[in-house]
Amino acid sequence: MKKNISVLLALILCLSTSPKMQVSALDIETVSTTVSTDEAIVSPLAEGLIESYFVYCSGGSKTLYLTARTKGSETMGKIGFKNITVQRSSDNKNWTTETTISDSISDDALSHSIENYSISVTGGYYYRVKLTHYAKEQTWFFPNSQSVENTSSSVWIP
Repeated sequence: MKKNISVLLALILCLSTSPKMQVSALDIETVSTTVSTDEAIVSPLAEGLIESYFVYCSGGSKTLYLTARTKGSETMGKIGFKNITVQRSSDNKNWTTETTISDSISDDALSHSIENYSISVTGGYYYRVKLTHYAKEQTWFFPNSQSVENTSSSVWIP
């Protein structure tokens, strides 16, 4: 019963925030949300052109592994990630950019993913990744585009 009420409230919220967005209860139930420092956070609600997105980091000895996904509401002319930065912190509060990674964009695709992309890091710090999920419509005249900024949870790299 609580799940049905949650789905109904989420559906009402979705429909009231964007008149162009079409979301069914089935769509909402199939998208999972995980809130944990060890797991990815998946957006449960559509953001317009971007239906769902997440960024997640894990680590090994002096290596950070990046996993991320951007899924469009339909096939997009361009979809993926921009402004990818790796940040480090000694106290898990104050962050500085250690390196940047080239944009990763697919053409004419429904989604774009990076899985276990390894990044060499110094070690002895907390690390996280900031990026911008990006989607641009597949149309010739005045295509809409959308960007959603996202930051992974932090991970200690020995």
